[in-house]
Amino acid sequence: MKSFKAATLTLIATLVLAGLAIAEENVFKGAKLGLAFDRGLGVIGTVNNFNIFIGNDGAAVDYIFKKDTLKVELEGTVNWYVGGGAYADWDSDRGIRLPVGAEWYFAKNLDAFAQVMPRLRLNNDARFGIDLALGLRYKF
Repeated sequence: MKSFKAATLTLIATLVLAGLAIAEENVFKGAKLGLAFDRGLGVIGTVNNFNIFIGNDGAAVDYIFKKDTLKVELEGTVNWYVGGGAYADWDSDRGIRLPVGAEWYFAKNLDAFAQVMPRLRLNNDARFGIDLALGLRYKF
């Protein structure tokens, strides 16, 4: 049942984000859609400064509030960013997190990203932890 719920939500999120990116080009200009490993393997959509992830183990939403260019010797552009967000796992684990990461625009309309997320679990027993995420996105 858990896999069916994740697959259904992933499909819905993919269709909604793709539809919004195509239909509302001015509002959602630069929307991205891709695959990532965050709360398990799943789909990530980026619209404006929001990253929305739905995966096998849960979902997450992050708002990127600071982004700037890194000066590194790689082809393409590399940006670093910091955000704030929340996550919810299908097994009732909930919390807040602070994603800190980098994105690399290595080809036209494609970028890869990696981020580290210190998190605070907000269930009955509040605990700190660290999560990692990796992904690949296509820009519409």
